[in-house]
Amino acid sequence: MTPVEKTIVKSLVAVAWSDGALAEPESGMIDSLLWAFGASEEQEAEIRDFAKKKRTIKGDIVAKALDKEGRELLFAHAALLTHADGKQTPAEAKLLKTLAEHLEFSEEDAQRIAEHAKERAKGMRG
Repeated sequence: MTPVEKTIVKSLVAVAWSDGALAEPESGMIDSLLWAFGASEEQEAEIRDFAKKKRTIKGDIVAKALDKEGRELLFAHAALLTHADGKQTPAEAKLLKTLAEHLEFSEEDAQRIAEHAKERAKGMRG
């Protein structure tokens, strides 16, 4: 797993904590990303340890550690995460707005990325 991928996964942990708990299906998506990014056992253990404590967007997401492509990838995965259980709550929509601002996206770019992720989520559920 590259440093950028690690930053993305750690950032998604903060997104998953936004409702006050890290639970399924969010934790399963994080596990899937660890696998997809080829995380070593040590990296998996580090992320799981990191995920044990409540995380926040402003406190735990380092936007400056990512280039534009990395920030887009993070935002797209975050949008997918908010649709993981089949519905996006108003709190999750607010979270995405906060995340978009934190990642310095325009409203138009954020909406484009989020809509694409929403369509992908629909396709994943069948």
